[in-house]
Amino acid sequence: MAIFSRFKAELDGKFGTVKGVYIPDVLQMIGVILFMRLGWILGHVGMFTMGFVITLSSSLILLTSLSMTAIVSNMKMKGGGSYYLISRSLGIEFGSAIGVLQCISQLCSITLCVTGFSLSISELFPDASLPLIKISTLTTLVLVSYFSTAFALRTQMLIFVGLLTAISAIFWGWNRVPDSLPAIATDPTMSFWVAFSMFFPATTGIESGMSMSGDLRNPARSLPIGTIASVLTVFVLYFSIALFLSHHASSDMLRGYPFLLYYTNHFRPLILIGLWTASLSSALGAILGGPRVMQAIAKDGILPNFLAKGHGPSGQPRSATIVVYSLALVLLTFTSINQIIPIMTMACLLSYTLINFIAFMESFIRNPSWRPTLRVPPAISLVGAIGCLSAMFLINSGAAFTVFLLLVALCFWTSQRKLTANWEDIRYSIYSYFIHKGTVKLSNLETNAKNWRPHILALFDSANVRKNLVFFAHAINQEKGFLTFGASLKEQEADTGPKIKTALQGFRVPSHVHINTFDDPSLAAGQMIKNYGFGHLKPNTIFFSLPSYEPKELSRLILDIHAQKKNVVLLKDDPVRDYVYADPARQNKQIDLWWRGKYPGNFEFSLALAFLLQQSKLWPFAQIQIKVIAKSEQEQKELLERFEKYREKLRIKNLQFTPMLRPDGDFFTNLTSESRHRDLTFLGLKQPEPGCSADEYATYFETLLDKTKDIDNIAYVLAGESVQFRKIFL
Repeated sequence: MAIFSRFKAELDGKFGTVKGVYIPDVLQMIGVILFMRLGWILGHVGMFTMGFVITLSSSLILLTSLSMTAIVSNMKMKGGGSYYLISRSLGIEFGSAIGVLQCISQLCSITLCVTGFSLSISELFPDASLPLIKISTLTTLVLVSYFSTAFALRTQMLIFVGLLTAISAIFWGWNRVPDSLPAIATDPTMSFWVAFSMFFPATTGIESGMSMSGDLRNPARSLPIGTIASVLTVFVLYFSIALFLSHHASSDMLRGYPFLLYYTNHFRPLILIGLWTASLSSALGAILGGPRVMQAIAKDGILPNFLAKGHGPSGQPRSATIVVYSLALVLLTFTSINQIIPIMTMACLLSYTLINFIAFMESFIRNPSWRPTLRVPPAISLVGAIGCLSAMFLINSGAAFTVFLLLVALCFWTSQRKLTANWEDIRYSIYSYFIHKGTVKLSNLETNAKNWRPHILALFDSANVRKNLVFFAHAINQEKGFLTFGASLKEQEADTGPKIKTALQGFRVPSHVHINTFDDPSLAAGQMIKNYGFGHLKPNTIFFSLPSYEPKELSRLILDIHAQKKNVVLLKDDPVRDYVYADPARQNKQIDLWWRGKYPGNFEFSLALAFLLQQSKLWPFAQIQIKVIAKSEQEQKELLERFEKYREKLRIKNLQFTPMLRPDGDFFTNLTSESRHRDLTFLGLKQPEPGCSADEYATYFETLLDKTKDIDNIAYVLAGESVQFRKIFL
């Protein structure tokens, strides 16, 4: 039975823990640095510092491995390694960005290893063409991986045995330092972080096993065990060799001869074979992993579809392998090792940071779905995330900023493509958690003018979306508060709800959408105004577009809103014209504010709205004209003096005050003549008196509409909130 199971495993093209994870990880982490840089760094900093460097580097990788283990044991892993893990946890934008960076990292790893191997061959055969050696080496490795992943992994097994033999030769083949090697005077100065930056790339490699996740029989079991075992193995090897060298060679010799392991060994060919197998195995691991990550990204629709094709029972990514081969050839031709290492290291560290962050957030927000087989305390993952992030900037701050900028650019590129993917990631939980915490905190704080923000509920009375109202509300809100568009529809119009959402999405205005269906739309609107909100965060300003509802129904809504101590804004516009949105770059827009003196709250609220409009991208540098009618020259003079007194305190640009001398003129006649064709006019509504009925207010409002019917674009405002809006400015 055991023989049959093993035979079946070979047939299905899947691999176990040792072949699929442990060996690829170890081979990726043991490379050129072991044979040519470990002793050199040790000679500069000494064993104590070197031990700390190795321990710190391995600790960061171990913490990341633990975090990865927790995540993997809680989800069904498929192909793509860290790309799959991050994209299914933080969403398509972050996932695609990390996936592309991971592909770049694998390409850099291929280039680095092939270049190192080719340089060693060139040292033995100086007459050979270095570019030809590079191309031949890369082509051979790609052919091995192209036709058979199983054969490539068997080759890795041979390389692994050869590498262990070379490492063994370091200990039992050591000879004294030859007399033919004279001491070379070198500067022993090297800071801790320089040593760390030189050594840390040697420990990056756990993504090799992760990138094989789609080819594993049991990823949830193999990835954790194989990854942690490989990290511990590599730590023991590096620490043991460093300790051995510190006891058998002087610091001067270690600094003077980076390849001292070769010169001081009885079995030099084994050391040379170790160097070659290390570089070739790392290159082969990257060649195996890179195309699989590219294939996984293509399957999600981010990269071209032809890269998603697989061949054979295990779906080998041959098309992706050809692309990786082509790009690696370009890098081999036009880049150097010093250009490749920083980007490769930064991409790995960024992936590690996000893996630790995901594990921390999952443990911190405690979703019911978070039930990993291996639980890791959130503090461990947090330390891992902070450590990896700090290491990025301590190693090379310039490269770290470059990678972060690239990450942002890739996220923006993905979001602009409007890819749709719902992978049940944790973004919803993260946002919900912090919104809950924020609203609970807000419930214990008093609203005041200094921190006032417009939380707007803009209502439609039908399925027709009024474009001017949408952009008017957006221009005032500017994402400074919550913006919700609500529609109160009749039961027979309920199926038009999705059309409203689609129309609003087309305007690309960040907002919420809430739809109520009821036999009586005005009653539905009243219920929405009264009950809608996010805990303590309820709308404080209600927008309507005129004409909407019957005058009596609208008056009843206004009275209810005022009784709830909320503000009302009624926009009367010509729906055919784009008053708010059209020509946003025009800088000579003018807003008129009329002040009659009776209701200061309305004027102050209008001034706040006008100022917010002035700050928006749709109304840049709009001119605000405060207009008031003076009945005498003395009153006109006093008004001007009062305004000049407060102008400096207001600190509003493009603000003008116009007291018009009209001893006998009718207010509405002057209003119409002055503001008929303004871009926008604000006019205060009458404050409802106690006991005012809907019929009485409807009569007043119909009269007001008739007197202002010739004004193109006007917003009627009624301040009802218990906020002294003047304190915003004074």
